[in-house]
Amino acid sequence: MLPLRLATLLLISFIVSATCLADTDSTHNKQAIRFGMLPFVSTHRLIELFLPIKEYLEQNLHRPVKLVTAPNFREYLQRSLDGEYDIYHTAPHFAVLAELEYGHRRLSRYNRSLDGSILVIKNGPIKSIKNLKGKTMITPDRLAIITMLGEVLVRENGLQPGKNITVRHASSHANAILSVAKGKVDAAVVSASVFEKMPEGIRSKLIILTKTGKVPNVMFMASPTLLETDYQAARKAMLNYTADDPGKAYYARADRKAMANITDENINTLRPYVKTLKTRLE
Repeated sequence: MLPLRLATLLLISFIVSATCLADTDSTHNKQAIRFGMLPFVSTHRLIELFLPIKEYLEQNLHRPVKLVTAPNFREYLQRSLDGEYDIYHTAPHFAVLAELEYGHRRLSRYNRSLDGSILVIKNGPIKSIKNLKGKTMITPDRLAIITMLGEVLVRENGLQPGKNITVRHASSHANAILSVAKGKVDAAVVSASVFEKMPEGIRSKLIILTKTGKVPNVMFMASPTLLETDYQAARKAMLNYTADDPGKAYYARADRKAMANITDENINTLRPYVKTLKTRLE
């Protein structure tokens, strides 16, 4: 016969194990939250980036979270607006369109402003934006906010896309960077965070010629069909997702360190880009 103390400890251990298993089963029997990832890099890279957020949200929402994306910006935006993602990471002007015209709800945004970097070959002939006259500049997707910021910048310097500067579009920021490094185009406008994560062999060939203007950063939104309890829990969780503890693994891969509220001022700043976005969607 087992000693009373040992028997008691075994019984407690069994109860705790059974409770944990029951909680796990309960969590995974619930319908999964679909988390959308804006396709600004490869799908493999997206999964690497967002796995920490997936695990964090599962812990806070007590629901399984499924990571999903789309092949391009246009399809991603359409799927977002159609409610295919319960929670999603998206371009700021996409978020504003989703709120103003489709009733989607704010969760959080990266606290650092977003801008684009104009890249050219190091020690090359291009010393200023005006030197891009007659040249070719590559950007991410035509619907990307970075693309729009780059176009605003060249126009401010007397250049007209399609007239005295050719603008091409790459499937990703990384591909745009590689196009310049390989000498296929003269310049690229891309996200600084993507450029910073490129291999040293690529970065060493390029310089940042200048920066674009700034806008509010990437945002996290919720579908209007997400249950109110899940929405409130998700909003609280995302606003508490900092580099100090819960987001340490995630922010180690990014140039942001915390989340902030999406404000009415943010929305109003982005309205002109929403107008451009709608024109391009048509």
